[in-house]
Amino acid sequence: MTIIISVQYRLKPGKRAELLSFVSDNVLNTRKEAGNLAYSHYPCLENEDDMFVFEMWEDIESVKRHINAPHYVEFSKKRRPILQSYESRTYDAHLRSERHTAPQPE
Repeated sequence: MTIIISVQYRLKPGKRAELLSFVSDNVLNTRKEAGNLAYSHYPCLENEDDMFVFEMWEDIESVKRHINAPHYVEFSKKRRPILQSYESRTYDAHLRSERHTAPQPE
């Protein structure tokens, strides 16, 4: 089952440059992980403190391996002190592979 994860987090004021100084290593290493289909962090255009993360994984086991990957553990340790808030949602994306167009209203 394909998994999609969306994350929204807010940095402490003035910490975007610090985050951007080390987030790329995590993104590049995560994209190399077995089971990763997509992974990126996006800075918000409306303010300097908000970030959005989009992740797509082949299965939940790949997500579990990612959370314990040394590069992600290191990234989390660096990010934790500059975080103000963090929210994550996980979705079952099986419809992604069943349809090539959006479902039509009945």
